Amino acid sequence: MGAPVKKTTRNSRWPDRGRSTSPVRSYAEYTKRLTAGAKSVVIDADPENWLDLGHIPSQVQVKIIGQTCAGIAGGSIAAAGRCFVQASNHARVTAYEHAHIEAFDDSTVDARGKSYIVGTDNARIRAEDNAIVFAHSHCHVQANGQALVAATDTTTVRMDGEAHVRASSGVHITGPGQHGNLTIESHPIRRLANHLNL
Repeated sequence: MGAPVKKTTRNSRWPDRGRSTSPVRSYAEYTKRLTAGAKSVVIDADPENWLDLGHIPSQVQVKIIGQTCAGIAGGSIAAAGRCFVQASNHARVTAYEHAHIEAFDDSTVDARGKSYIVGTDNARIRAEDNAIVFAHSHCHVQANGQALVAATDTTTVRMDGEAHVRASSGVHITGPGQHGNLTIESHPIRRLANHLNL
C-alpha cells in the first residue's frame, strides 16, 4: 500500500499575495511591494544606502535586518541584526539583537537583546535583556532584566529587575528595582560609553 496522497488546497498552491518571499534591497523595491499590497516586508539593504521610509502604513509589518540604515517618521517597525534606525514623530520600534536605534519626538522603543538605544525629546524606551540605553532630554525609560541605562537631564527611569542605571542628579528614579545598581554621577553617558569602549 502506498502512502496517502496529500490533498492540495488553493492556499497551499498559491502563496498569500500579501507575503513577501525575499528581502527587499532598495527603497524602490520597498514601495513596489507596498503598491502590490504586501502585508509584510523584510528589508536587507546595503548600509551605504540610506532608506527614508517615511510613515509606515498601519496594516503593513516591516522588519529591517542586516546592516540596513533607515529612518521612519511614524508607524511601527521591527529592527534586528546590526541595522541602524532613526525613529521620529510617534514611531514605534521593536529592537532585537544588536540593532542601533535613535529615538526622537515621542517615539517608542521596545529594546531587547543587546540593542543600543539613544533616546531624546520625550522618547519612551522599554529596555530588557541586555539592552543598552543612553537617554536625555525628557526621555522615559523602563529598565528591566540586565539592561544598562545612562540617563541625564530631566529623564525619568523606572528600575525593575536587576537593571543597572548610571544617572546624573536631575534624573527621576522610580520603581522596585535594585537601587544598589544605581550610580549617581556627573557624566553618566560618557562614562558608560567609555566603559563599553564605544
